Amino acid sequence: MTETEFLDEVQRIWQAIESSVDRWAETLSIDIEAIRKGSVLEVEFENGRKIIINPQTPLQQVWLASVHGAFHFTRQAQGWIDTRSTKDFWQIFTEQAALEAGMALPG
Repeated sequence: MTETEFLDEVQRIWQAIESSVDRWAETLSIDIEAIRKGSVLEVEFENGRKIIINPQTPLQQVWLASVHGAFHFTRQAQGWIDTRSTKDFWQIFTEQAALEAGMALPG
């Protein structure tokens, strides 16, 4: 994948995260916000904790960090997959967000 294609993929992920966060905030009445800071996306929770997601362009990876762990995702045929657990990005993101929100969150 070219650098441009990778960055386009990252933008699609960021937009999907922002849509999920907005939906959770509206439908579940939780205090959660997605904030872009340059190429970094921070998802901030009422407790002040954050999930930080950023692209690693030279490696063509997406990294996600929370107080519960750090994950590195590479693009594979089945989606963005964690290099250690082989879990999908959306599964890990939703799990991490649920831990911070203190409730189950729809995917």
